[in-house]
Amino acid sequence: MPTISRSNWQTLEPLLDQALDLEPEDRVEWLRELSAESPALAAELTAFLAEEAFADRRGFLADQSDVNLEGVELGAYRLERPLGQGGMGTVWLARRTDGRFEGVAALKMLNLALVSPTVQERFRREGSVLARLAHPGIARLLDAGVSSTAQPYLVLEYVDGRPIDDFVEEHRLSLPDRIRLFLQVLDAVGHAHTNLIVHRDIKPSNILVTPDGTVKLLDFGIAKLLDSDTGGDRTALTLEGGRVFTPLYAAPEQVRGDSLTTTTDVYSLGVLLYVLLSGRHPTAEKSRTPADTVQALLTADPSRLGLGDLDTILAKALRKPPAERYQTVAAFGDDLNRYLRQEPVSARPQSMAYRVRKFVRRNRTGVIAGGLTAAGLLVATIFSVIQRREAEFQRDLALRQGRIAAAQVDFQTALLAQVGDRPITMREALDSGRVVLEKRFANDPVALLPVLLQLSENYVEMVGGIDISVTLLARAESLATANHLTEQLPIIRCAQSNAQRLQGNYDEAWRLLMSADSLPGAGEPRARASCLGQRATLGIEVDSAAPAIGWSREAMRIKDSLGETRDLEYVTLQTALAGALEQAGDPREAVAVNAQSVALMDSTGNGSTLYRDMARHNMSLTLIYLGETRAAEEILHDVLLSAASSDPTGTPWQPLVHYAETALYQGDVDSARKYFSQIVQQAARDTNLYWEGRGLFGLARAQAGLNDLAGAIRSKNRLEAILRSYPHAQDTDDVLPDGATIDGLVALARGDTARAEGLLRATLTRNGYFEGKRQRRLAPVALQLAETDLNLGEPGKALDLARRLRENLAVDSLSMRQSAKVGEARLIEGRALLALGDTTQGRSAIVDAIRALRFGAGPTHPRTIQAEQLATSLDAVPERDLQ
Repeated sequence: MPTISRSNWQTLEPLLDQALDLEPEDRVEWLRELSAESPALAAELTAFLAEEAFADRRGFLADQSDVNLEGVELGAYRLERPLGQGGMGTVWLARRTDGRFEGVAALKMLNLALVSPTVQERFRREGSVLARLAHPGIARLLDAGVSSTAQPYLVLEYVDGRPIDDFVEEHRLSLPDRIRLFLQVLDAVGHAHTNLIVHRDIKPSNILVTPDGTVKLLDFGIAKLLDSDTGGDRTALTLEGGRVFTPLYAAPEQVRGDSLTTTTDVYSLGVLLYVLLSGRHPTAEKSRTPADTVQALLTADPSRLGLGDLDTILAKALRKPPAERYQTVAAFGDDLNRYLRQEPVSARPQSMAYRVRKFVRRNRTGVIAGGLTAAGLLVATIFSVIQRREAEFQRDLALRQGRIAAAQVDFQTALLAQVGDRPITMREALDSGRVVLEKRFANDPVALLPVLLQLSENYVEMVGGIDISVTLLARAESLATANHLTEQLPIIRCAQSNAQRLQGNYDEAWRLLMSADSLPGAGEPRARASCLGQRATLGIEVDSAAPAIGWSREAMRIKDSLGETRDLEYVTLQTALAGALEQAGDPREAVAVNAQSVALMDSTGNGSTLYRDMARHNMSLTLIYLGETRAAEEILHDVLLSAASSDPTGTPWQPLVHYAETALYQGDVDSARKYFSQIVQQAARDTNLYWEGRGLFGLARAQAGLNDLAGAIRSKNRLEAILRSYPHAQDTDDVLPDGATIDGLVALARGDTARAEGLLRATLTRNGYFEGKRQRRLAPVALQLAETDLNLGEPGKALDLARRLRENLAVDSLSMRQSAKVGEARLIEGRALLALGDTTQGRSAIVDAIRALRFGAGPTHPRTIQAEQLATSLDAVPERDLQ
């Protein structure tokens, strides 16, 4: 193959893709035109195509007339029929054959002539990262690997659909319907951007639409996989080169080899929307050669389509300098939604004449009915009124914003001033700061109002002072009403709703939220964003996850359109979105959103705030749910240290108990005993029976693990006394306090295996486990019972339990590779199969267990070590099978 420099390859690669997509006779004419424009480039490309033809003659990815791959197995998939072929490889319909999951997938084999050995190896590493893109509008990457013959392949969700440009023409969609379909694309791309992945090759063939009108993006992350020159110190948002793209849909910075950002995708999306609306390309309509296409991309401005505001929106998306485009797809989508609602868009200055035209369009019937003379008078009046009110509003707003900003600085200063040489609790700082601030702003209601709102939120979030928060909000409402600060009333009302939610008064919370909609200023963007955030938080608690996702995302879009994506309110919206996603059954996206929230706080100087600890704590709980306990333990440990340093008088219950539970699972029994003991002591001091019961249950298990059986019995007896007087101690999400479980563990430690088996099975039966109840919460007991059955020589019983556990604990197919809990169940399953004489299935289960335990629990976890030792004893399973 000819030697090609990096700079030449950046120019050559997109042309190669274009050439390989052409029929042979069309390719000859295309090369002739390219040669007339650039002989050297055409010669280099011809040489490369000749090498490609040689590879074809050798049989690599040959046409089906030459090689029939039907029935060939790659990993867990069998090829059934070809779906397509392009410059980078072939795509086949494949069916899963290992019996774990049913269904078909699209399997893409990459051309070995175009990828290096380094790239082949990276398929193994990148698969789990890209599989985190969990969005209904994205065809997910399910797996990635390299076959025994060094053939790299990708396994993607199979989509039965049509390219988006064909779909809109075949269904003759109206202009509004085309925009609504395109908004689905924006939502999917926005999800990828929140995960720090830029698509870089958005084009119609990569966007399919199913018969029911659902958009599915393909090849997300494929460009990232193919960029073998990417260094470890770059992120997906700053990759250099842009080496995989299609010239017709590329952004100027891609062909120049500049750094890429989310605005690169914004440009490609602008091209796509232009094509969907007009059927022609914005700059390349008259181009005859690839060189013409690139030249037009860099110099030509898009022709206007005569669609009013849509032309303005397209012009902004298609600006040559990235900094002048929409900076996010959310802002792009917000303007399109404004267009559909006949509202002013942000992509142009909102002149008086422009706003009047929008008013007339939204109220066309009433305006026309007034007659021409009345219409002229109305327009003149609107001009004068809007002009005067606009000037007054801007003046007052500037003054208020300045005073509010000064008040917030004084607020932070006053709180910090309370901290001297002695330790001080957060409650003491807030109490002292509140007195100072109310005196400071007693005669300035405009400045005092935001301070009261901030204080009310701080009392709730930091010290649980709901009563004080309610009082502060009532005062804020009176202050806003008396001083005609009507734009603040909806925000206050929605904050009052949140206070009712925290007290469990859900009906009253909803009533307050609904009443906020009718208040003056409810349509103001900041008020709407604030109230939507409160709706989302309340929706999560009343099991309305689906609308909560929509509310939180809409609030974030509003904040994005205002350019307010770096404040703590945006962080709380991300937290609400993550909670709703997890409740809706999308925990992997919830982790991604929480990670984005933490990154945002770190980048804006809020990395030491309690909000960051809360986001990381929530992320750790989701990781525990996914079975990724090693990562969860590391996060919880950091959260615990941060919480202890911020309030030396006491540690928050939630991170304390979850860290102790995770440490116990990870085999760090000494740390677990230490922190469970701290929970028990702290709860006894505060006379909190609920947390004392939680602590005792963990402490007893840790004591049994350390063979402190007398201590375990004492803790168990105290636990049972609490359970009799406070049965709600069992209302917990992750464990089920039960004295019989402790008795079973003590019996095991004493060697009385038969008695332990009876106690553990009785616990599961009493709590409805075998009837399908509380199965995730009772999983630790079930795992211990399965282990006990194996030790008693009952592999059949152990196998039934292990399979039930695997089904209950596997959140998705990725859990089979990453969940420590699934790995532990699979280990017991493998041991049971070996005991039953099924060596083949047993070995397979052990390999699966090692893979999942290494990722989820870590290489030093006792179960990981046990599984690896067992694999070694089975005639040394090859290491490559364990990757």
